[in-house]
Amino acid sequence: MTDMNFNAPGGGVGGQAGGFGGNQPVSKTKWIVQLVVSVLCLGNPITLILAILGLVKADTDLESANKYYKWGWIVYAILAVLWVIGIILYFVFVGAMIANAPTEY
Repeated sequence: MTDMNFNAPGGGVGGQAGGFGGNQPVSKTKWIVQLVVSVLCLGNPITLILAILGLVKADTDLESANKYYKWGWIVYAILAVLWVIGIILYFVFVGAMIANAPTEY
């Protein structure tokens, strides 16, 4: 059972002392979604590491956790674009090899 009176180190939200919502647990859904997407789609290890770091830091340092989340998606997008470019270059290379293959044996 979860203790609803738990005070995370650093006080309230974003390291602020007290205030509304200071003792509320942080929803970690977005980091879990990023973690699952990074594993299932393209197997991106950098996004996986950033999602884990954000998930771990969500309770203690929400600002850093959100930065890890943002940079995780940026890295994911960059690597996805590079992956698509690599696939296109592969097919161009294979097409060039087939086009230049000798037709007579």
